[in-house]
Amino acid sequence: MPDNLIHLKNLCRQYFKTDATVVGDPEVTLGLNIKVDNPGEVGADRLCNAVAAHQSYVGPLLILDFGTATTFDVIDGEGSYRGGVIYPGINLSLEALHLGAAQLPRVAIDKPDTVIGTGTVSAMRSGIFWGHVSMIEGMTERIIDEFGAPMKVVATGGLAEFFNNNCNAIDTYDPNLTLRGLLAIHRLNKLHE
Repeated sequence: MPDNLIHLKNLCRQYFKTDATVVGDPEVTLGLNIKVDNPGEVGADRLCNAVAAHQSYVGPLLILDFGTATTFDVIDGEGSYRGGVIYPGINLSLEALHLGAAQLPRVAIDKPDTVIGTGTVSAMRSGIFWGHVSMIEGMTERIIDEFGAPMKVVATGGLAEFFNNNCNAIDTYDPNLTLRGLLAIHRLNKLHE
């Protein structure tokens, strides 16, 4: 167990007189099957999203989360987590451009009016914005083709609203998906105490 989790668990016991529920721990009930090579590697945020999406929508589902990484998570019609894709997030990509190329400034995320930039900043904004949209649309198509059945695409995370209106691949924007999943897992595990 990572040191930060040990400290967090101790803090909960000492100050709140309760044991912390750590999503992803083997003893924590999720209410769905994790059908991947190593279930312990699946991030807690992705598991919370899977639980909430399965409870809220009819599957199969593809969850698109715009966080530090942009993740795609596949939930089959029975509610099993089947795997996904992890891609560098938009802010991470912007920072990498700035740090990795001496002549490229820091820029804010913005939807450019045109795809073809006429200066460095507009070219960077276009590449980040339209490049991410193209990646999402292309990756969604590839995932659905490989899965072999139509999927409802649910977007969540910090920048999901920004991309929701500009990306044809997104069916539904759900800003509270992760929090609802966390609450559902908490309730499910309190019932089993």
